[in-house]
Amino acid sequence: MRTILVVRSALILAWLAIMALTVRAISTQGLSAGSVFITDFSHPWRAQINGDFGLHLLLIMAWIAYRERGVRRLLALPVVLGSVYTLPYLFAATFKVKPDA
Repeated sequence: MRTILVVRSALILAWLAIMALTVRAISTQGLSAGSVFITDFSHPWRAQINGDFGLHLLLIMAWIAYRERGVRRLLALPVVLGSVYTLPYLFAATFKVKPDA
């Protein structure tokens, strides 16, 4: 039971951190993330990070679509929001599993 509380706490802290970064990015740069994401592929390391992130999101979307049934498969679509969505999804999923003693 203690392990799951640590996981849940880490998910909450990670979500709060990513939300703070998101609010800062939007307040300073606006909602131009799409163009920044695409143009960053011209830089090798940014291309690696963005490519890794993009493939990560696609695989998480596939996993959620596989695990959920019926209309709940639509829960895979907001994954494009990244950690803003996936961290709360994982937090909710921790209540569906049987925690170890």
